[in-house]
Amino acid sequence: MFVLRKLYQDGVPGPGVLVAEGLFASAIGVGFAAWLFPAEASLVSVFLAAITAEDAIERLLEANRRKILVEGVPPIRANGRLAGRIFCLFAGLVFGFACAVLVLPEAQVLSIFSHQLGDFGGVAFPALHFGSFVDLFLNNLYVLCFFFVLAIPFRHDGLMIAIGWNASVWGSTFAALARTWSEQGGPPLPVAFARVMAACFVHMSAEALAFVLAGMAGVFVRKAVVKYSIESEVMESVQKTVLRLLGAALILVVLGAAWEAHVAPTLVSVLSR
Repeated sequence: MFVLRKLYQDGVPGPGVLVAEGLFASAIGVGFAAWLFPAEASLVSVFLAAITAEDAIERLLEANRRKILVEGVPPIRANGRLAGRIFCLFAGLVFGFACAVLVLPEAQVLSIFSHQLGDFGGVAFPALHFGSFVDLFLNNLYVLCFFFVLAIPFRHDGLMIAIGWNASVWGSTFAALARTWSEQGGPPLPVAFARVMAACFVHMSAEALAFVLAGMAGVFVRKAVVKYSIESEVMESVQKTVLRLLGAALILVVLGAAWEAHVAPTLVSVLSR
């Protein structure tokens, strides 16, 4: 984002700046969508947030390519660093969308986040239920494939749209659960939101990182197909990297679904008291 670009070290945003960038991007997306496209703000806000953060993603991907091809950093190390940075941007977006739900009037929240909230509108945190491991795994596997496929034709733009949408769903849902709980006689809103995040943070982080890795794999596939010969050594290296990323993403999806199905319900029960 041009507002924070002066804070980029060596032209690349650091973790703290990326969290701030996510917060700014979500605020700009929600604000302008509600102002200019109120009837479609639920979807437009995600696209505007994705566009706002596009510069950061492009710089991160270019820095990652430079680390591997020019500086000789091992791909697994460089890609792990890239995934961590993108996750920071994702975290900023989640909290940005959550803040919008926590502070805006209820009628405006229901309008702006109508698609994101779905059946969670009016549901309090103690009533939160999770599905079975199989259902959660299959749903998260679908989302993982969505991240991967969308990033192939649209590159980092597709990655940002996928990240923006998922961040808006999680951020708005977590905040709505806390807000409804607090308004129905639960703890103060900051405490309620902190408890919601404590119950959902682990599986959310595992799943979010899995989706980021899948999106990165899609971006790498697109760049490799465009730039390199199929039989080249570079293409072979990219293929191995893509398989490693997807393998790691699949493991994280399994772990996230297992935690969400078997541990998260207990956390909800304990933290709702």
